[in-house]
Amino acid sequence: MIKLVILAEEESMRVFLLELLPKLNVNCPIQIVPHEGKSDLERSIPIKLKAWSEGDATEVRFIILRDNDGGDCRALKERLLAMCIPYHRRVKVRIVIQHLESWLLGDLDAIQAAYGTAISSRKAKFRNPDRLTNASQLLEQLIKDRVKVTRARKIGQLADPGRNESPSFQALVRGLQELSQP
Repeated sequence: MIKLVILAEEESMRVFLLELLPKLNVNCPIQIVPHEGKSDLERSIPIKLKAWSEGDATEVRFIILRDNDGGDCRALKERLLAMCIPYHRRVKVRIVIQHLESWLLGDLDAIQAAYGTAISSRKAKFRNPDRLTNASQLLEQLIKDRVKVTRARKIGQLADPGRNESPSFQALVRGLQELSQP
């Protein structure tokens, strides 16, 4: 049996994924382990990959989920993957470009349903939310909700993975589906 373990950078990612995962075609158990930021996540990667055990009948596969925060996403992904090599685990690294809020802004219909805020998808800046360098501030201005976990939950409940415009979000969906296959 396959089990997926998602090592997430923060609690708001965990909350969003809890709402989202039942909507995806992933047919295996998934455990989400939130961290307290980038440093905590990166410190825990070698520890978790080395020590994680589920027993002989379960193959554990990992997804590392971290914000890009304006950095070089390819270099970040390569660095995180290099950290995993000594542990001989099946791992995918998915970089949230730029922040979780970019993924939330990828589904404007969910934002409108959750907050009653109509946002025109015809605006060029919303056609690819991964290009937004200020997604967190922009989302906060649009919906007037400063609590990241609350907005992740509310938008996640109404999110439709098929209509999300974020390429990095779609990469996560593909990664989850790939890793869940035997």
